[in-house]
Amino acid sequence: MNSFWSATLEQTIKNSEKFSASNLTSNDVTDWLLTYAESSPTSSNQGTAKLPFQRWFHFKEAFSPKFVTDTLSSLPYQINNCLDPFSGSGTTAVTCRMLGINSEGVEVNPFLADLIEAKLTNLPVSDFCSNYEKLITNLNLESTDFELTHGMPLTLIEPGVKEKYVFNREVFSTIKAIVRSSDSLPPDQARLLKVLLGSVLVENSNVIINGKGRRYRRNWRDRNQTSQDLIESLDAAIDMAATDLTKFSGVPSSSHIIHRGDSRVALSKVRSADVAIFSPPYPNSFDYTDVYNLELWMLGYLNSSQDNKNLRHSTLRSHVQTKWTLSESNVQSPLLQDTLSELIKHRSELWNANIPEMVGLYFEDLWSIFFQLKRILQPGHHAVVAIGDSQYAGVHIDVGTILAQSVESLGFRVTEHGAIRSMRNSSQHGGRFELAEHCLVFERY
Repeated sequence: MNSFWSATLEQTIKNSEKFSASNLTSNDVTDWLLTYAESSPTSSNQGTAKLPFQRWFHFKEAFSPKFVTDTLSSLPYQINNCLDPFSGSGTTAVTCRMLGINSEGVEVNPFLADLIEAKLTNLPVSDFCSNYEKLITNLNLESTDFELTHGMPLTLIEPGVKEKYVFNREVFSTIKAIVRSSDSLPPDQARLLKVLLGSVLVENSNVIINGKGRRYRRNWRDRNQTSQDLIESLDAAIDMAATDLTKFSGVPSSSHIIHRGDSRVALSKVRSADVAIFSPPYPNSFDYTDVYNLELWMLGYLNSSQDNKNLRHSTLRSHVQTKWTLSESNVQSPLLQDTLSELIKHRSELWNANIPEMVGLYFEDLWSIFFQLKRILQPGHHAVVAIGDSQYAGVHIDVGTILAQSVESLGFRVTEHGAIRSMRNSSQHGGRFELAEHCLVFERY
């Protein structure tokens, strides 16, 4: 791995003409890049809780800005346009913005897409704060604020189901009232308010997000969250975002586009890029639609059970919570065929009988991403991917090797392949650190 990530961040800054011409080489933008890059891990979002913009919303699946800066530093050509087909919380886009590099991304989760756009959008901070204060001061509850949207999980408001509920009536109705009232704000300000409200939902609820979903807090029945608690935590989030937006309002000028929707489809809108840097969902059966269930429903991104179903069907086929339609395979990987054969042999031991099909469809989806990247990237340019292994019934899914075999026929060869982090097995397999997270550097030839 060292041969690829051998350049320095100073070289990245030097290679960025916009950054070099911006007279920002000694200001907070440089500090944001250099200080963090020297002290943080590469593959995870660990350590970014206090980093401007990264701190807006806890997104544990993210890689770090260091992963982006190390990659950009080490490429043997100048980067003007960077692509992230799975944008998540926007780490790639925000880091590129700090460097004055144009970026383009795709994100299927509408809440996360708004989070990214909010981070990238300069707006009149004092005007936003003033409008927010007026909104909260004049906030009135209506009868509809106490009602579930059609298709919403019944557990979102008390009494819930079997007396278990995520929000008490006071907090639930206040959230709904703020979302409703935000429609009166200018679009950029309404988006920012919803994003920051989303960042405080969990702390004002009776649940925590853990593993593949959420679970109730210990002694959650003793909690008595009030509307004032919610507004105080939102006030703090507003102040934090206002500080970041003001402090970094003078970053180098560059363009940033977020395409909303299924990356397998939305990548057709991308004309070209100098490099693709991304981390797709892993084949670990995490349903991220469910993980972000609170934000999607409470903030109005989902308004019916059909909305929820449509979003799930727009995600990569990396989980079994949705019944997937089988499709003709384009993937040519001997290791994948051997792996699928082993999974089928152990089907009776699997916690879900559809896992072999899911694994096959997952690699078919990644093949379709690289099919688009073949058009987007010029020969000699790169796709840099952080990706992790999985294991089911003792059968190891060597994702890196299978992916490398799968996309070779599309004109991509692996120039670097190394483990960057060990991951813990699921509890069914003892929870030991046996799985690897890889970084693969593919060169388009």
